[in-house]
Amino acid sequence: MIIINTGNGKGKTTASIGQIIRFLGHGFKVCLIQLFKEEYFYGEQNILIKLNNLDFFSFSMKHPYFTKNTNFTETVNGCLGAMKKLEQLSNIPKKYDLIVLEEFNIALRDRFICESKFINIVKQLSQKSNIIITGRDAPDMLIDIADLVTEMKEIKHPYKIGIKATKGIEF
Repeated sequence: MIIINTGNGKGKTTASIGQIIRFLGHGFKVCLIQLFKEEYFYGEQNILIKLNNLDFFSFSMKHPYFTKNTNFTETVNGCLGAMKKLEQLSNIPKKYDLIVLEEFNIALRDRFICESKFINIVKQLSQKSNIIITGRDAPDMLIDIADLVTEMKEIKHPYKIGIKATKGIEF
């Protein structure tokens, strides 16, 4: 299956982490590839890296539009490194039962990676693994090939009244 968690509401990553735990609970092998998330800053990373049957990769840890003094070229190169990893996975026999691609919708939206190339790789990978892709603004072409699309919709968020991101809730 190709599964997409998108939308402006909170819960895209949280839902994908729940799926990872469910797969691991059945003894399946999982790969998590994250973009735009600093390693070992997020609580879930500190737990997930300790689990058996999970391979974790992080690329392009800062997004230039949201983190000051982030090098745009380094960001693009990091995203291309993530694409290279996906290409490698698509060219080998089945290694994972689930591949989670965190914040790849953002990389597509901001044109850090080529949409058509990404979709072709996802189609290949989905022949041997379940794929979850997260991030706001999933492109229509990706939604069209997906088997399951969930949109998280923000109704109310404490950030709107000045409450900063909270450890354990947002990270």
